Amino acid sequence: MIRIRGVPAVVGAGVVLTAAMLVTPATGRRVLFVLVTLCALLPVLGILPRLPRGQRLPWVLLGVALGLVLANNLTVLIGGDAAVPLADLLVSVGNAHMLAAAVLLVLRRGRSDIGGVLDVTLVSLGAGGLLWTTVLLPRLRDFAVPVDQQIVLLATVLLLFGVLGAMTRLWLADGRAPVLKYFAAAVAGLLAADIAMITATGATASQAAAWYDAIYVPSYVFLGLAVLDPSASSLARPGHAPQDTLSTGRLLFLGGALGLAPCVAGIREIAGLQGDGVLLALQSLLVVPLVMLRIGWLGRQRERAERRLRHQATHDLLTGLPNRAELWSRLDAALDAERRAGRPGVVLLFCDLNGFKAVNDRLGHLAGDRLLTEVAARIRAGLRAGDTLARYGGDEFVLLCEEPGAQEEAADRLAGHVHDALGVPVTLSGEQVTVSASVGVVLSAGGAGADELIRRADERMYAHKAARSA
Repeated sequence: MIRIRGVPAVVGAGVVLTAAMLVTPATGRRVLFVLVTLCALLPVLGILPRLPRGQRLPWVLLGVALGLVLANNLTVLIGGDAAVPLADLLVSVGNAHMLAAAVLLVLRRGRSDIGGVLDVTLVSLGAGGLLWTTVLLPRLRDFAVPVDQQIVLLATVLLLFGVLGAMTRLWLADGRAPVLKYFAAAVAGLLAADIAMITATGATASQAAAWYDAIYVPSYVFLGLAVLDPSASSLARPGHAPQDTLSTGRLLFLGGALGLAPCVAGIREIAGLQGDGVLLALQSLLVVPLVMLRIGWLGRQRERAERRLRHQATHDLLTGLPNRAELWSRLDAALDAERRAGRPGVVLLFCDLNGFKAVNDRLGHLAGDRLLTEVAARIRAGLRAGDTLARYGGDEFVLLCEEPGAQEEAADRLAGHVHDALGVPVTLSGEQVTVSASVGVVLSAGGAGADELIRRADERMYAHKAARSA
């Protein structure tokens, strides 16, 4: 409730300060800028103590960014136009902190959409570079702005474009958190205000017409509203996961967006106009790491997809155990190792559950599935590292073990383990259910193949089951 009551105060202060900007002389507007910054900074400082420690870092970075903007306003208020270069530097450092805060928010809220966020950020940087080389740089040269100040301003523009792209992607992909909308609106307002100021004065901290200064006010109001919105606490939770497919069209669009500004710069050189090496250098410093991250993300996605496909192809969907195909593969490998070693060592147990069909018919297939899952978990829990438990099909399981020189001991160990694992009843639908297993044991003599061993184990299992029924 405290956060909600703060909303009218922030909005009201924003309306009053915007109106005041339009009628206050230039020397007095710096004081108003200090108050505007406080409209966003105070809510950030207010929310920090109420957040868990693990969720504070993005808000701390945002607070530092706003603190640097406040220092920028105080610097110009005290030092006048002579302090503009230092003030611009403070703004750029503040924007860098804001970018870091946005990146952390993206990693938390948008960690399932890293690829989409990187793509939009790259496109945003390309758009920023195009705007810089076609509109802003010519104006800065008209104002004879030194190269070092151009670099600071270029960094400011590119960073804000990157932040805006990332936050807009999050907002469009996950509209359930209004805080994302407020953040995107705040960054868009700051970017528009900076572009207007650079175009009008050649800097972001110089004195300009009143309406230029008034453009900044809504941005800080939106930042304050973002912090005060109840959905701000949800940013620590994963957001919506849109489909991330780098199609041919999307790839061409990314390439065009990134290559547009360098192409314009090259055309300027060909036309005899002064080029823009600063843009190419700085944009490369920002773009290359993002492209590397994107490629790395695609590589990890492909690896995860391949692992999932391999697991699905070699494991049973219900129990998670190796399936029949994987069992045959491991048995073939074990027999090959046995032949190379020159001594028998493979032990195979074919297990079929007794009483499973009755449970399945009486309690239903869902209860039967739960019984199979529980049986698989119990048997797997006590196996040694080299043992394999596979689901052969239906209610049949196969145990594979390699124990050169100790086959009989291994067979007794595994058979006893199966008996013990099934000795405790399983609770299904509020009922205690007990099942046992008929087990066929085969010890390899070093000459039989995988199909022969499985056939013999299956026959002995049926012989065991028949003996139990007799």
